[in-house]
Amino acid sequence: MDYKKASTTRRILVVNGKGGCGKTTVATNLAAAYAATELQVALCDYDPQASSHYWAETRNGSEDERPRISSLASFKGPNLRETLSFSRRATEGCDVIIMDAPCSAVATSQFEDLLRLCDVIVVPVMPSAIDIRASKRFITDLLTHRVYRARPRPIGIVGNRINLPSANYEKFEQFLACSGVSTVCHFRDTPVYSEAADDGAGVIEMRENRAARKEYRAWHSLTSWIDEQTLREQGHTVPARPRAAGRKTQPVANEYRDNA
Repeated sequence: MDYKKASTTRRILVVNGKGGCGKTTVATNLAAAYAATELQVALCDYDPQASSHYWAETRNGSEDERPRISSLASFKGPNLRETLSFSRRATEGCDVIIMDAPCSAVATSQFEDLLRLCDVIVVPVMPSAIDIRASKRFITDLLTHRVYRARPRPIGIVGNRINLPSANYEKFEQFLACSGVSTVCHFRDTPVYSEAADDGAGVIEMRENRAARKEYRAWHSLTSWIDEQTLREQGHTVPARPRAAGRKTQPVANEYRDNA
């Protein structure tokens, strides 16, 4: 089965309670990755910083022949309920809906409503001790939240700006394993992400850039995971994949040795 062409809508919530973890980087690059497969993509920016919305405006205003991405400044709504209702109407017919959430506690009404809308949850995590501590608390609160417990969604962790293995991150992955949450992939700490953001592009579109090409495998892992989880959430049968293709992310040290 071609997961990218399967008849289903992917509603992806990119979120973490800790600021500066790379939510916008993940949201915009996901949008570019799916748009490159000729799917209709909507990027809903609920963060008042408006970084995702600015990226999309830069992209759509460029003369480059990149696929356009519908951008919604969802943070501008007069109130939360009207904003969510407008977002649902504006994204009808889209194959992929990516929600860039603001940094907030899971107990807020906005977070609860976004949680109800999504099919999968992607949580970017930076490797510093402060970020890992905050992310542990966020994931624990998420797993025990009443809305999540009423209808659990798949949660995928992506390590952001990781170049070398660290004791802190390895302990974090042990915590995730005990919590039943998967680490999907790791992204490197490389200037190519800033270059892509400035240009309204995704790294998978930077085919002439060697550093960008090193990131392709990780982004393919993330989109494949989202596609499979969304199909399951919506009741589709997902064929078994080869063991190597469906494995959990390998330890950081091995992953970066293999992809160097």
